[in-house]
Amino acid sequence: MKKIFVLLAALLTAINFSGCGTDKPASDKVKVVATIFPAYDWTREIIGGDEHFALTLLGDSGVDLHSFQPSAQDIMTIADCDVFIYVGGESDEWATKLFIKI
Repeated sequence: MKKIFVLLAALLTAINFSGCGTDKPASDKVKVVATIFPAYDWTREIIGGDEHFALTLLGDSGVDLHSFQPSAQDIMTIADCDVFIYVGGESDEWATKLFIKI
């Protein structure tokens, strides 16, 4: 009877620890997202060529800043970032509303 209990305990322990491994290594980079190009460019100049940062600019070139609405992918990018840089005010009013919901 004790052998069955020990075997069952070992099996349960192995099952519990089988989910502890990760499929992909976590990125060591600090993810930075900027909403407008001047903030993006300023941050890029500060960061320089440092490989510890991953800098992203929301929006495409030529898009009117005042009419920008983030896509679902943009919202996921913001939710996943470590640092979010935005100006605020009327241009980034959507960002303020987004943080109220997050």
